[in-house]
Amino acid sequence: MHKTKIFPLLVILSILVCLSLIISAISCGRKVNSINDPNFDDDGMPLDTTITLFSPKEPESAKLYIETSGSMNGFFRANQANNFKRTVWSVFSGLGPITSGVVNTMSNGGDIDQTYFLGDFRTKMNTGDFVSNSSTHIPDMLYNIMENMDTTKNEVAILVSDMKYSPMGEDAAPQLAQYQTQIRNVVGMHPNFSISFVCASSEFLNPDGSIAEANSPYYFIIIGNSENAAAIRNDISRWCEVTDSYIESGDMAMNYRTPSYSILEVKNGVLSPDYPKNLITTFDPEVSDTCSFILRIDMTGYPWSAVDGDILKDCLTVKALNGSSLDVQPLTSEGHLVDDHSYKREFKRLSYADFLVKLYDIPLDDEVIEWSFTNKPFDGRYKNIFTNLISTPDENDLAGSFSFDKFILGCFNARLNTSDETPVRILVSSYQ
Repeated sequence: MHKTKIFPLLVILSILVCLSLIISAISCGRKVNSINDPNFDDDGMPLDTTITLFSPKEPESAKLYIETSGSMNGFFRANQANNFKRTVWSVFSGLGPITSGVVNTMSNGGDIDQTYFLGDFRTKMNTGDFVSNSSTHIPDMLYNIMENMDTTKNEVAILVSDMKYSPMGEDAAPQLAQYQTQIRNVVGMHPNFSISFVCASSEFLNPDGSIAEANSPYYFIIIGNSENAAAIRNDISRWCEVTDSYIESGDMAMNYRTPSYSILEVKNGVLSPDYPKNLITTFDPEVSDTCSFILRIDMTGYPWSAVDGDILKDCLTVKALNGSSLDVQPLTSEGHLVDDHSYKREFKRLSYADFLVKLYDIPLDDEVIEWSFTNKPFDGRYKNIFTNLISTPDENDLAGSFSFDKFILGCFNARLNTSDETPVRILVSSYQ
């Protein structure tokens, strides 16, 4: 009888001890998101669903156009070699697989004059068949190109032109004064399209084949959605670099969204394997009061000239939401600011910018870092040589691009380049 009474008592005591241990474990443990930040669940899973990461994307198809007005004659001289013919053929043939295999010529009235198969176009370009006396009508060309784009699929259009808008006739002066507004109106009619450009240079030849200007500028104007325009801008820039003709590139009416990114080299913390872009755990304040990491911003979606340490230092904004101290330093040493246009000798761009982020004096167990990246510091900031080139006051200046500055401003008047206003959030937790 005595033993039977002791056995139930031992069972009850064992159960009580187990419950006590479980309660103790629960009370000692805590949530990853102990500060109940609404952008993360208890386990640190990010809840943001509005952020779209931006990366260049090759289009499904492309349409090729080239201006054949009188101002382009020096590029088309019969049976004379120059960098224009070399580069244009490199670009057009390189894009051949995603085109219908044809090139459209444009001149008077901005309409398509003729359509040629790529091989026939090459022959006619080399033999001077495109030398003409016609005028340039850039607003009409732009309008017709955009109206003929297939918006149901990822399609881009590429126009080759010297972009010199110089209307003729008695009303030439008021037309030129209204040019910027005309461009604004055309671009504004197509809110789904972004516009990129690549500026290249070539010998501009006299009729006898002598060089009138050794470095005369012309442009590849790229029209499409932001991701596709950025991809083709990168491709054409690289082809121009190979032919030693590249001058500058830029974007208008572009939506850069949020750049792709990664978190590297975390110190005094561990990057979450489940949420490696948004969660750093096991930060230990007893080891150090500082948690640091490298934030690597993917720059492949931006023009080449944007990969500049002096510009990028003003592009990134980082803040701590709960009172911690924060230092951010752009890293410009080798391996941290990279723009390789032929990565591993392939037709591929590798470009990124590293920022060292240091978080310290953390008052709570957890902290949330917000960061955003803006394109504003590099919008419109071109090299001095390019600024002078696009604003030359003389339409006969073969070394400049008369009125191209008005084209750029007109595009920006329609829509500025934008980036996402919603910041990226990173939870740093001392959860053990």
